[in-house]
Amino acid sequence: MFTNRPVSVIAAVFLSATSLMAQAPAAGGSYEVALARYKECQSRLPFRHHTDGRETLAQTRRREALSLLIADYSGANSYPEYSRYTIASLLGQFFSGKDSAAPLALLRKTASKPVDTWLWVNTLRGQMQGGTSDDALAIVRDDKVVLHKAAALVALGQHKSDLLPQAISAVCLQFPTKDADRHVLLAAIGGAIWDSHSKVNDVEFRKGLRSFAELLVPATKLSDGAQLLMARHLQWTLNATAPFVDAASWLTLLDGGEIKKATNSGTTTARPSFFGIESDGERICYVLDLSDSMCKQISPEVRPKGPVTGLPKKRPKGELPDESDLPWNKIKTRFDLLREQLRISLNRLPKEKFFSVVYFGDDAGTLDSSKGLVKASKGNVDRVMAELDAIVCGAPDAPKSPDGVLRGKTNLHAGLRHAFGLSNKGFVEEYAYVDPAALTEGCDTIFLLSDGAPSWDEFHMQDKDYGEDQVVIDTEYNAPAAARTPMMEYQGPYVKDEWLIADVIRMNAFRRVRIHCIGIGEANTGLLKKLAAESHGVAFDVGKGAGLRKDPSGGK
Repeated sequence: MFTNRPVSVIAAVFLSATSLMAQAPAAGGSYEVALARYKECQSRLPFRHHTDGRETLAQTRRREALSLLIADYSGANSYPEYSRYTIASLLGQFFSGKDSAAPLALLRKTASKPVDTWLWVNTLRGQMQGGTSDDALAIVRDDKVVLHKAAALVALGQHKSDLLPQAISAVCLQFPTKDADRHVLLAAIGGAIWDSHSKVNDVEFRKGLRSFAELLVPATKLSDGAQLLMARHLQWTLNATAPFVDAASWLTLLDGGEIKKATNSGTTTARPSFFGIESDGERICYVLDLSDSMCKQISPEVRPKGPVTGLPKKRPKGELPDESDLPWNKIKTRFDLLREQLRISLNRLPKEKFFSVVYFGDDAGTLDSSKGLVKASKGNVDRVMAELDAIVCGAPDAPKSPDGVLRGKTNLHAGLRHAFGLSNKGFVEEYAYVDPAALTEGCDTIFLLSDGAPSWDEFHMQDKDYGEDQVVIDTEYNAPAAARTPMMEYQGPYVKDEWLIADVIRMNAFRRVRIHCIGIGEANTGLLKKLAAESHGVAFDVGKGAGLRKDPSGGK
């Protein structure tokens, strides 16, 4: 999938020792030390080392470091797509103000492909921190490339610029007709108004909200997905009682009036639900942890108190199942619980909804029965559950897999990347965060379940032992290796919380997907809470009673 990762290496995983990521040597405040570290890391194979070296260099904030990173952005041969994303994030974090504005503006002129959209977001925001927002506003008004306009809108929102309302009005006056262009701009505006929602009572900010809300008039002919995206963000920003999909309701609120009857609230009787978390959403993606640790026996606090028969309830015709229908006599492991919760969730989905099931272990993918987003028909649901029912935990293989064998380690980043890359027809391999099919046919809601911290990503690479890392037999259970070996298997940067969160923010910048997170067992609850918070989702810890399971925003 990515460069510099031979197939032979994948087949040879764990024939040698594996590294458990350790902290890279500090730069010590010296540019010369940081430069030496950067050059050393660039000479190595693992992408994780490339990223560490670049971060060490960027932390110096020196002009010489900026020049090197700009050249690196344009000329990276190894992992070129993700090198651009990580360098863009570093440029936005460490290089802001007048001294950096000119070279970064020049870089934007030479880097204007879809993959570079994240660079535009970060460098425009950095430029605003030391100057004005005029350039970003000019891009929104005059640039012919829709992705550039969207990037400027995101940056204006992140900076909480006073010019954001003017930018929103400019876009709404010349609103495009192509669905993908519409979605990327609406998502950018939605994110921007939420990032700046502290200004909700400002007169000028409300003018921008009016322009945005007026796009909900029937004459605009927005898709259902576009209406939901707008309604969510207007509800969160204005603290409304429901995500209304009519312009009149929002204009009434903005005028200070009371909504007595919305022309169309978009509410339905059945809402997507997983592990008791109810949400809005029309296109649902379940991202499920199938790492070996999911073979663990569930803990007593997860089980209901009192006797359990396991017999299904006799429900009135048309009444939907819920968690009280779980067959606890069949539930022994975490995987069993996941499977039965999913069965209930899928059987609750209205037939007009779309869904897909993504798994992650050593790698990630969809079940064969839902390679893209499919209608929630009885046939599709039955096929998905039949495939899941056929998956069983293998016998324990200590010390690597003492609880049983499923699909390996916890490659959480790959699972989320796959979910964000799905369309109706399947997975978009490259630049999915700005791909027209992913934008218009992708999910709008993710239910993510995991029972552990990320222990793997798609950038694992075999290289020599540099003596900087802890050595374990397997990163899932951290069983120590008996001794160091000449060659080691290295993880990429996305087992680190901060890099994983940063990349989810990138993937979601022009999508605005809600991510609801369910943790079980040894789940990294801190990470799951941050992922949910970044996407206005809900986080819940199974068996610990932690977290709110009800979506406070109502729903479409």
